Amino acid sequence: MNYHRFKLPKAYCPKCSRKVELLFPEDSSELPQFYICFKCKTVGQFGVGELSANEFSAFSSERKREIQKTVEEIPNKYIYKAQGSQLRLQEKTDTYARRWLSLYEYEKAFGEKLGFETIDFREDIGLCKWCNQPLEGRRRSFCSDRCSRNYGKATFFKRGISTLPYRIASRDRFYCRVTGEDLAITNRFGVRIPASNRQVEIHHLVFVSAGGSDHESNLLTVSKQVHKDYHKGVRYAVKAIEEIKEQQLMRYQDKMYTTEANN
Repeated sequence: MNYHRFKLPKAYCPKCSRKVELLFPEDSSELPQFYICFKCKTVGQFGVGELSANEFSAFSSERKREIQKTVEEIPNKYIYKAQGSQLRLQEKTDTYARRWLSLYEYEKAFGEKLGFETIDFREDIGLCKWCNQPLEGRRRSFCSDRCSRNYGKATFFKRGISTLPYRIASRDRFYCRVTGEDLAITNRFGVRIPASNRQVEIHHLVFVSAGGSDHESNLLTVSKQVHKDYHKGVRYAVKAIEEIKEQQLMRYQDKMYTTEANN
């Protein structure tokens, strides 16, 4: 019996009207047929309707043990146990991505705040952060409100990455830690701005699937190309990142792994 997962036009969730994933058997319409909505987290069966998401508590103890045993047969590389390692379906793809921790979740998980809140690339603090013109009067960051708004749009509304990876990229001043490539935006005034040029990626030194955490000591700013090369096993990327990993493990091993992985 083969089930196939796909999308079709006019297949929308009855709750939120978002397009749903269909799960249909290949050979027979006699078997159950399902739809899955990742927006409102609804699973429904055609001919039955929405299925309850809280049925597990009603199972017998014996059945719960059987289910747990089945789950344990999933290969380890598909079981993500690190803090903040929830998976979500990416828009318009069939792949899943991890959800980054919020700053509140980070502080709760590790008992410390994540630093690197602000970053200032200016070599001369007497110049505007956006247009590089001299500041006048009491102004300390921007020469005008317009420059302040433009800077805010670039570094917040259009920065291109979530808060936690943004803070890590800020820590590394938006340079690739392997090649030194500049991964920040340069605006029309030729000023370097702390926002992603869409080549920024954050690498876990200890993989999430191996129990790696989202602590900042386990995270590394790299370019998209370096990240790809590392996972393909290209020598320069593997060598450089593994050297950094060894150094970090000597100092921060307890934080780079989750509690479960350390036990």
